[in-house]
Amino acid sequence: MIIITKLSPLFFIFGKLKRVISILFLSAYLFSFTELHQLLKIPVLIEHFHEHRQEENSISFWSFLRMHYLEKIVVDKDYQRDQQLPMRDADCGMMTISNLYECQHIAVEISLPSERTREFTFYDEFSKPRFAAYDIFQPPRIS
Repeated sequence: MIIITKLSPLFFIFGKLKRVISILFLSAYLFSFTELHQLLKIPVLIEHFHEHRQEENSISFWSFLRMHYLEKIVVDKDYQRDQQLPMRDADCGMMTISNLYECQHIAVEISLPSERTREFTFYDEFSKPRFAAYDIFQPPRIS
């Protein structure tokens, strides 16, 4: 009991450390192999919206998004700044492709087994098996 109480702060620290390390590895995976790193560019989106707002005061956020994401890409004076926006292009190094195949219909016919005649053989003293292991399995005898 004394050993457990002395070691319990260590278990608590390692439990916290395990959680931090697992969050670190999960974050590294998600930012490396998915487009989640694009979320880090959201401040650039807001700054660029404010730049457009200074040029044209009546622009709404929806029209800003429509201009940069839904309309045809136009090379203008702020083209380099437009390319820094999140989700502007896919720059993920790993693409996952999965193939889907349609299963062909397979027809299986199951026929009932044919009727067989069973032949029973009775063992008597003359036709019992003749091997050494048979002698082991004898009922106990009273002498």
